Amino acid sequence: MAAPFNKKRGPEGSRADLSKPSCKINPNTQQGMVLEVLRQHPASAFELQHLLPLADARAVVRDLKKKGFPIDTIEAPNPNQNARCKTIKRYRLIEAQ
Repeated sequence: MAAPFNKKRGPEGSRADLSKPSCKINPNTQQGMVLEVLRQHPASAFELQHLLPLADARAVVRDLKKKGFPIDTIEAPNPNQNARCKTIKRYRLIEAQ
């Protein structure tokens, strides 16, 4: 028998808890800068690393998710028409309504 999960199911069956994150993020940190960009528009890991002084954007997003920020990924057309991959994934901050 599988062990039960401690997280509540969010909308659409995900295990993300969409309640407000309990911690404050300093806007001058990497996490704060990533949140500011994602509040304005979705961005890929590549775009975040070129917009901001980040070594690994994926790790910053992972840490924000662990802190409770509702971030998901969406598929978008690849801006490079000559690329092998026709779509890319962008991170999106889901704002509470």
